[in-house]
Amino acid sequence: MVDADGRDIVEWRPDASSLTAWSVVGVGATVAGIPLFALPSIVRAGQAAGSFRIGLVEVLLVVALTALLVVAHEGIHGLVMLSFGARPRFGALLVGRVMPALYATSEGHRFTRGQYLSMAASPAVTISVLGLWACFGPWAGYLILPLAIHLGGCVGDGFACWRVMREPPGTECEDLRDGIRFFRVLA
Repeated sequence: MVDADGRDIVEWRPDASSLTAWSVVGVGATVAGIPLFALPSIVRAGQAAGSFRIGLVEVLLVVALTALLVVAHEGIHGLVMLSFGARPRFGALLVGRVMPALYATSEGHRFTRGQYLSMAASPAVTISVLGLWACFGPWAGYLILPLAIHLGGCVGDGFACWRVMREPPGTECEDLRDGIRFFRVLA
């Protein structure tokens, strides 16, 4: 299919094998995130000694913080979209009819590859850097698991970035609820 500007239109949506890979990589990123985000509290304490308690209040707090990070993640996508002139919309869906996810999208707006990469990577970078810094504080014990889960959840954005980087220079990218539409320059 070709658009009015003479660009070849190609759509990409993750398939079942992509979702399987995302799940495996996501679990790995979550597991790797636990010691990463725990490191500041170990450095701050000077050793790994200490105690912790897991009760209903702690579990509810971790769940609430995780949900807050997911909402903040989509909000960051939306702010970056706005900065590039797009009008973001937010919602929820099942990726590949299997995996529940929240989304921020701006269907109808074309991003350059660099803009799309910035928009896709910004939540992972922003939340991870600020979260790591916050883990030097007294609330680190409550932040470690939500930040690690968030990092694992950023895998879809990472795969989207990888897919965008495989496109030829000059390709424009339209963010879809469940994928990406590419507008390639015809040679």
